Amino acid sequence: MDAAREKVLARAGAITEPVLDVGTGPGRMTYALAKSGFRLTTVDIAKGPQRVARIYARRFKVLNRVKFLKMDAGRLKFRNNSFATVIAANLLHDVHSPKLAVKEMLRVARPKAKIIISDLNKKGRALVDKVYRINNEIHRGKLINLGRIVSEVFRNSAVKVRKYDDNFITTYVIIKKSHGKRN
Repeated sequence: MDAAREKVLARAGAITEPVLDVGTGPGRMTYALAKSGFRLTTVDIAKGPQRVARIYARRFKVLNRVKFLKMDAGRLKFRNNSFATVIAANLLHDVHSPKLAVKEMLRVARPKAKIIISDLNKKGRALVDKVYRINNEIHRGKLINLGRIVSEVFRNSAVKVRKYDDNFITTYVIIKKSHGKRN
């Protein structure tokens, strides 16, 4: 999975601070960004996974680079145009309203910001479900149509969208060109 995160970051290209990681989870993307030298804010609705992320951040000596906040991806408590980079990796299949979460990412992204969204595709979801079944667990996330969500949210926005399909993950890198909507 570290290779997958590294591939997402490579697809993203240059990252600029301030960085927002939406959906900390156990902190794998948070750690990848922090170990690359970035200072970032990371949000998650659940405190438990963030505790795990803090442990890893402390262990790998990057805790001083990360600000952890408990927050809903669908209701980000940041001002408009706050971040130069907004990233959500393997989050959207777990949130109540993926479309609302993406709208919030767009709202808090500055003009010329980079929004990076990656999630499991069908093949990735099937693999994760298989692993969960082997472990007698249930993966509660849902299969989402990431392409449709990106298309609907960014349809009338001034953005440039690039899509990358890898074996198990689809990544969108969206560059917000300006304030407001496209004519």
